[in-house]
Amino acid sequence: MNRIEFTLPDVGLREIEGFVWIEDGYLVLEVTDKLLGLVDTDTNLIKIEPNALADLHIKYRPFKDRLVLSPKKIDLLEAVPGKHVNSVQLKIWKTKRNEVVELVAEFNAIKQPQQTSLPADSSP
Repeated sequence: MNRIEFTLPDVGLREIEGFVWIEDGYLVLEVTDKLLGLVDTDTNLIKIEPNALADLHIKYRPFKDRLVLSPKKIDLLEAVPGKHVNSVQLKIWKTKRNEVVELVAEFNAIKQPQQTSLPADSSP
């Protein structure tokens, strides 16, 4: 899976950008937080288990689509820099739309087998 570049809303003078991809069954975010885009760079690698997200979907916009991560617990929101109320919205250029659709499909395919469990056999 290719790494897809994204941005997050700036917080004050800090610019937040990074890459998202799937690796070994995890959704991986590499987030870079920069002061004025140049100095005081801080890079974090965040691996998200499929079951940690309640929902992963795309909001289509004219120029930049949004990849929306809705976590089950607030810990993920605290791990990603910026202010997030109940989801993290990664802004991704429209030119990467096909790659984002593939990423969501692959992530949902990984998540699906983990959520389904076979019912117990009740035959005598």
